[in-house]
Order: sequence, then C-alpha cells, then structure tokens
Amino acid sequence: MKLAVNIFMIICLSFTVLQYGSTLIWGTLSGRLLNRERSGNRPLALEKLKVDPEAPGVTIVLPAYNEEAIIVHTVRSALDQEYANLEIIVVNDGSKDRTMEVLIEAYDMVPFHDRPDLGRIGTKEIFSVYRSQSHQQVVVIDKAPSGAKADNANVGINFATHDWVVIMDSDEFMEKDVIARCMAEVVELGDEIVAVGTSLLPANDITIDGSDIVDREASRNYWVGCQLIEYLTAFLVARPGYAHIGALPIISGGFGLFKRSALLEIDGFYHGHLGEDMDLCLRLQRAEADNGRPYRVVQVPEAIVWTEFPFTKAVLERQRIRWHRGLRIIMDDHADMITHPRYGTVGSIGMGSMYVFEWIGPILEGIGWVLLVLLLALGWTSPANAAAVFITTQFVGMALTTVGVIMAVTRLDIYRKWSDLKRMLLFTVAVNWGYRQLTLWWRLRSLLPGETVWGEMPRAGIKTVQST
Repeated sequence: MKLAVNIFMIICLSFTVLQYGSTLIWGTLSGRLLNRERSGNRPLALEKLKVDPEAPGVTIVLPAYNEEAIIVHTVRSALDQEYANLEIIVVNDGSKDRTMEVLIEAYDMVPFHDRPDLGRIGTKEIFSVYRSQSHQQVVVIDKAPSGAKADNANVGINFATHDWVVIMDSDEFMEKDVIARCMAEVVELGDEIVAVGTSLLPANDITIDGSDIVDREASRNYWVGCQLIEYLTAFLVARPGYAHIGALPIISGGFGLFKRSALLEIDGFYHGHLGEDMDLCLRLQRAEADNGRPYRVVQVPEAIVWTEFPFTKAVLERQRIRWHRGLRIIMDDHADMITHPRYGTVGSIGMGSMYVFEWIGPILEGIGWVLLVLLLALGWTSPANAAAVFITTQFVGMALTTVGVIMAVTRLDIYRKWSDLKRMLLFTVAVNWGYRQLTLWWRLRSLLPGETVWGEMPRAGIKTVQST
C-alpha cells in the first residue's frame, strides 16, 4: 500500500514538473514573438492602415443582451478605431432593459429594412434592422431572444458586408489600434490567415473619457486581481507560444478576428455549445486541413481589449464550472485531432496539451494533494518533506506567473505605476496560495452533473469621466 501510494505520488509530482516545464517553453516562444519585428507592432505599417481606404474591410459584430450600461461605450470604441474601412453591427438578443432605446437615442437609428433575409446560417427570427443616420457604418439588428451568443454572432456573420469579421463581447472596450494591429498581420501574411486573437484584460479598473482610456490600474478586488494574473499568463506567456508553432487551439470568445468565408463554410458558431469559442477555432482549422489548404491562426499580444471580469466569487465559480464542462464537450468532439497527422501541431501539441494539462491535469493535481495529506497523516513521509513539496510547487508556480507580469510591464507598458506592479506581484502569491486550489475544486466539481447554461453576469459598467 505504502509503495503504491508513493509511486502514484511520484507520478503526480512528475506531471507537475512537466506542466511547469511546458509553460516555460511557451513563455520562451512568446518572448521571441514579442521581441520580433512584425507588422502588428511596426509603427509605419500601422500608420498606413489607419488612413488607407483600400485596406481590407472589417465588420465588428457585437452580440448584446441587457447591455444598456456599456453598449454605447463599446460602439464608441469601435467607431474610434484607427482603421479606415469598418462596419459595426450590434445584434440585440431580445434585451429586457433599455439596450435598444439607448442605441437608438445615442446614434439616431432608423429602420431601413423591415424583412431582411436570414442569410446562409440559420438563426432565430429577425424583427427589424436599423441604420444610424449620424454614423452610416453602424447597424443594429433587433431579433428574437435565443439566450446564446452563438446565434447572435451568426446573425452578424450573415449580415456582414466585409471579408473580415470581428466577433466580440458587447461589454468590452478596445484600444484604438486593435483592429489595425490585427489587420496588419492579415495584410502581411495574406489569405492563409483564418483567425487572429488578441489579449484580454480587466476593464473593471479602467476609466474612460469618450474613446480614450485616461486611467488604468491593477485591481484591488481579490477575484479580479487573481484573474488578471491568470489572463496575463494565458495571453502573454502561453497563447503566443502556441501560435508561434501553429498549435493554438482557441481564439477567445471575448475578441476574435475571422475570415468571413471560412466562417460561412463551417456554418458559424454551434448554438448551445458551452465551449463555443474553442469549438469554432478547431472546426475552422479542421476544415482548412481537410480541404488541404495552408492556413494560419495568429495571436497578436500587443492588441489589447478590455473586458469586465466577474468580481464576485459566486459568478466566477459558475463561469469556471461551465468553462470546464465546455472543455469536456470539446474533448469528446475533437479528440481524434490529437492522433491524426493531418491536423499537425494544433492536433498533436495544441489539443494534446489541452487534454493532458487542462482535462487530465486537474484530476491528477487533486489526487496529488489528497495523497500528500494521506502520506503525512499515516506517517509515511515527514512534515519537512511534505512542506518541501508544497513550497517548491507553489514557488515555481509563482515564478512562472510572474513572467506574465514582467511582460505586461516591460513589453506592453500596460500598467505604468509602481503601485500597480506591487499589487500584481502580491496577486501572483494569492493566485498560487489559495486561488489556484479553489479553482481546482471548481474544475473537479464540473465533472459532476449540473447546470449547462451560461446564465447572466451582473455588470458594473466602465468608469467614465466627462470632458470639460
């Protein structure tokens, strides 16, 4: 018995070493990407796209449900993008608040097509379509409620008039150069690109004046601060590394730029899928590979999109449980990509890593902690050995999450104050000493039967100041 427990404990510890080692590899690759001269971070390439009327057209799709507190600011940030050829489509999913009213008032919307075609992708009923008289590129579509972002995104894809489509959340605020940075990569790499991802950061603690961010700070809220460290690790350490070798399996549902023809070919998003963003990215890559077409999925970490994070334990818990249940569906739907050579690195490394570290990983990590306590309780290991294992794993985790903080401060200049740096470094401790163990418990709970709908997240809205 003692031998078996020790062997399994060694397996769990070896897995932890493997996980941390892979994160170090992705961080190294991401550092190379951030340091490399690319169109997405070259000032001259960006300046040209900002004023070039012949730049490839982009349609920004904003699915909206009960977003009266933020929707005008989101549309404003889209209108003020430093890019010459834009269309903005807001899809109202039967909001029960004043989302439609505030849009009509703010942008002088009038109906212009009473019975529009539904387009190629099947969706819920369209009630009416409005166009802004003050900003002709702004369209609002009022539709029957679906309770799913997927259906609303598909409506926007159907109505888009440009070759490139951005699908983003309606509670977000974009830096002014986001579209230009993404499209600079498209222009440089050509038609091989099917999807482009950006970095997402918390809008909970930014202050805006019109379309300008006048202040940003690292959150003082425990839940938002811990998520900030998670997101810095994901978007600045892991995902650019995956993209660097063509293995990125996911473009965040918060913001993604896609080739419209590729989206239409796969019939857009699947309605009701808990892992809709990752599922879409994988189906895009499957379709390209199955048809023998070379393709690229790109991550542009310098493009920053701010989105409201869950700021309470209850909401965050529901979100993470749903995310992990969505991952289980992804593993069932796309597991064959891991072993099929046709899907290259996105199958073997991208999906393989998700399966090992995100699906199997939490189970092994949970068993490892239980075994460590069991070994200590039965006297099969000394308190000193148990403490050494715990402290070593936690400090290595802290070191790796600190890499994301360093990249945010030195490479992207996101947070500029010394107080922000100190706060983020404190949250690297909090993430590894308490928060990680709590989210591990939530991921394990997701294996049990339970709720399979997204539900609603309360919005506090972005802080604003009025120009004088």
